[in-house]
Amino acid sequence: MIFYRSINTSNTGSGIFVESSTRDLLDNQDDIAAAPSHTPSCDDRFRSLLPAIGDVDSYKDVPLIILHRNGETTPCGNVQINTVLEELRLNYEVEGCPTEVDKYQFESLLTKTFHGVLTNPSNNCHSAEVYKDKSQGFLGFCDMGIDHTPILLDHNDLVPVKSGQSTSLPCHFHTREGLRVTQFQLLSKIMMFLDKDKKECQTDDESETQTCLSDKNYEEKSPAEIHLYAVPAGRVFMFAPSYVGEIFHLPHVPGALDKAIYLEVLSLSPRVFDVFNFFSRDESKEIVEKAQAEKSDSHRIKRSTTGASSHSVNSRRTSESGFDTSGKTAIKIKKRCFEALGYDEYIESHSDGLQILRYNVSKAYNSHLDFIEDNSGQLKHDYESSGTGGNRYATILLYMSDLGDDDGGETVFPQGMMPKIALEEEEAVSSNEAREQLRVSDRGSVLKSGSWEENLVVLCRTRLAIRPHSSRAVLFYSQHPNGEVDKSSLHGACPVLSNQKYAANLWVWNTPRSGFAGSPIKKKFQNENGGAVTAPTNMKISAEFENSGQDPTFAEAKLFYQDQFWGSLKPGDPVLGVNTFEGHVWNVKVNKKVVKTWVITEEDGPTQKFVI
Repeated sequence: MIFYRSINTSNTGSGIFVESSTRDLLDNQDDIAAAPSHTPSCDDRFRSLLPAIGDVDSYKDVPLIILHRNGETTPCGNVQINTVLEELRLNYEVEGCPTEVDKYQFESLLTKTFHGVLTNPSNNCHSAEVYKDKSQGFLGFCDMGIDHTPILLDHNDLVPVKSGQSTSLPCHFHTREGLRVTQFQLLSKIMMFLDKDKKECQTDDESETQTCLSDKNYEEKSPAEIHLYAVPAGRVFMFAPSYVGEIFHLPHVPGALDKAIYLEVLSLSPRVFDVFNFFSRDESKEIVEKAQAEKSDSHRIKRSTTGASSHSVNSRRTSESGFDTSGKTAIKIKKRCFEALGYDEYIESHSDGLQILRYNVSKAYNSHLDFIEDNSGQLKHDYESSGTGGNRYATILLYMSDLGDDDGGETVFPQGMMPKIALEEEEAVSSNEAREQLRVSDRGSVLKSGSWEENLVVLCRTRLAIRPHSSRAVLFYSQHPNGEVDKSSLHGACPVLSNQKYAANLWVWNTPRSGFAGSPIKKKFQNENGGAVTAPTNMKISAEFENSGQDPTFAEAKLFYQDQFWGSLKPGDPVLGVNTFEGHVWNVKVNKKVVKTWVITEEDGPTQKFVI
């Protein structure tokens, strides 16, 4: 009897297979026939990368791939899936039939494939921008040109698409729900299980959560179409809502308590979504308690500021705010946010810290944009995101307080319409009626008649307004898919008329934000700064980690660099000193669970100390 055993040759878990037997065969090696060899053909390799190709051949009705431009509900083109796969196979052969294909190679192949098959005059997947030539077709959409393509951190990893004598940057592709399609196997999975999207959903009225069950008969059906959304190089995915009340299920994004996140469309202009299962009441409580306990001047809760420099006090922003940049719960929520927005990896420099907001009675923030304007024109960072600049493009609002119907504290979108459902439940009122009702109520006495705060309450009662409750989350966009500012995203924080409101902002940028490596620089400052983006400073930071012994929950603490064990951090253990750099993540674990996380930032200086 011949058997095989694996001999581990290193501590990495890899091994080699050695042939052995129950009798000594080493003296009879000449009698052992060599195993037949087989070199996979290009077609074999392609089918191994895309196993669903066999299923496609068996479909009675050949399904379609429906292509959309980023953020658009109306398709720009459609092609039979077998036509796409045949073109994809030919392009794979041209590239030499590689055994492994990384995400950038895959996206380049898929871009070239769609450019090759979208030849029908009814397909119009060219760029819709006035500065682009429609004759460039799909490649002209994917590559918006040097003046309109932000240079992201992975720009040099992109694999250009060759077409004739020219090359173009590739698109990246997402499902309707934002999942980035980065490999053959993922495309194959979408093809094989498309009908699992046909779900029966039931809502739990008590918990306000929704559970969706897959159709058990999906294997017996032929999928009709696959919808993909193409995003130009240097741009970010955006959801494409088509009607108020539409649901986007995100089964690939685990939310609070491991429930899948889903979105419900609240408005089309501005684009506003309720985000269900995004965070829990326990996480909400943890964020507030950490903010209340924060002592550092840079992060503690104090009077809010506004503007690109973040140092200006605005008389029409009377809230208080602080930042949580490294708390365990804050980091977890930030990562969850990136997944929900369509990123396939977390990029610390693409977001601000979690801004914690506190509104006492009468406090508010007048209508404003989260999009930052450089009114002086003298800041080096390029905020013009419609070109090559970077700015805030998405905001997720987190509410941590339960406020009643008449307590105020809503988030209002003055250019948004009140949902029809709300209008059916309570009769619409005019601005004058809303003002009169406020002035004669007990709640209205906390505001001065004719003040901007009173005017804001009137808007809150006549336009699209989001009422806070603990663990509610709302997403809205500050940019259009082409990077232009979405002025309809104007919003304000309505005055709190009773009780106290805690909330948080999570801003996400379309490029690294100001001050971080890779952030875009205005053209007039590029020569003196050595290029179009900020170079990494690689500041070496001397960090110390210490256990004060004051908290018994840290009695068995251990320090990890990400998931790599670094040293014991029990009370009385020597201080752990390390040289580290911006963006490095250090975790404290107790019984294999992360209980504390720090993200290193240069803003805190070259010498930093962390104490538990």
